[in-house]
Amino acid sequence: MSESDSAVLLLDGTEAAVYAYGLVAARVTGAERSRALAAMAWHRVQRDALRARLTVLGSAPPAAAAAYTPPFPVTDAAAARRLAALVEDRLAGQWAGLAAAAPAARRTSDALAAQTCAVRSVSWSGVAPVWNGAV
Repeated sequence: MSESDSAVLLLDGTEAAVYAYGLVAARVTGAERSRALAAMAWHRVQRDALRARLTVLGSAPPAAAAAYTPPFPVTDAAAARRLAALVEDRLAGQWAGLAAAAPAARRTSDALAAQTCAVRSVSWSGVAPVWNGAV
């Protein structure tokens, strides 16, 4: 996949993450709400940077959807935590995909963004996934 195609896929995931964190923040309280709002702000910064990156690559960044449908009902704090963990896990993979498609000068920053998402996923779920070759 090209850098541009990977960035478009990631932009869509990032837009969905911003939306998802609105749902998460509405269902959690205290320190968790602060974490959700901080994650939303981080994803907004990444979204804006991705849009600029796509423009530099000569692609028109697609518009965000008006709304996103979560993969399950988010009716309580437990479901909100699950959603946050899932969103971050998916974005970790998408950032890793962009790192693989990017020129060498961008790989480190993309890989660090993937790491940030992976750590955030574990912090929401409390479970570290087992990746191929980890055993």
